This record gives sequence, structure tokens and C-alpha cells, in this order.
Amino acid sequence: MRRILLIGTLLFFLIGGIEENAIAQSNTATQVKVIETEMAIELLPSTVPAGAIKFIAYNQGQLPHEMEIVKTDLPLDQMPIKDNRLDRKKVGEKIDEIEAEDLPSGATATLLTNLQPGRYLIECNIPGHFPAGMKAELFVESS
Repeated sequence: MRRILLIGTLLFFLIGGIEENAIAQSNTATQVKVIETEMAIELLPSTVPAGAIKFIAYNQGQLPHEMEIVKTDLPLDQMPIKDNRLDRKKVGEKIDEIEAEDLPSGATATLLTNLQPGRYLIECNIPGHFPAGMKAELFVESS
């Protein structure tokens, strides 16, 4: 019984520490506004320092959208398309995302992640959306 109590107490403090760290990181993160409409994505700013990035996605369109972050070396005009979507397997590593159910028309969603220096694709890969123009580049520079 004593061992269970000790483990429970340790977990409580560990989770509390994780939450405090996430809050601190959120407060010091660079913010990027992601404005999604039919059929475009605008990033404000489009160049940020490496580290904690807080994406605030605004769906100002009438359709649901998603926001995916993909680390890539390819420029926007060389992105491969397959079945009316981005062929993600040929682009690079998917880092994180806000799913369509979290970003219906008129919604705002937030995503906190850490990014290393490099080129990132911010896109909506709902069928037809990417080829119609729902893509933007984010450049992450050494801090």
C-alpha cells in the first residue's frame, strides 16, 4: 500500500512538472498565425527562430480544413501530388498536425511544437485542397 502511494505521489509531481513545463514553453514560444481560407494558407510570420513554436490556426473558410507540418527540402513548386493530395511519402517527415475535426469552419485551434532549423511545409491535405493552393512555406532559422 505504501509503495502504491509513493508511486502515485511521484506520478502526480511528474505530471505537474510536465504541465508546468508545457505552460512555460507556451508562454515563451514564438507565435505563428495560420489563416486558412478556400483555398489558401497565410502564415504570419513565415520565418521564425528554432525552438518552441505556437501555431494558432484560424479557419476563416466555409469548409473544414486541417493543418499539417512537414519538414522538407522541396520547394512548393516541386511538391508531388497523388490522388488529388500531397504525396506525403515523397516530401519529408510529418512533424505534427491539427486534424480537420478540430478545425471546422470558423474554428480556431492551437498547436505547440518544437522545430529545428530548416524548411517546413504547412498544408491542408484534405482531398483537393493541397492542389488548389492550401500550402505555405515556413522557414525556421538557427536562434
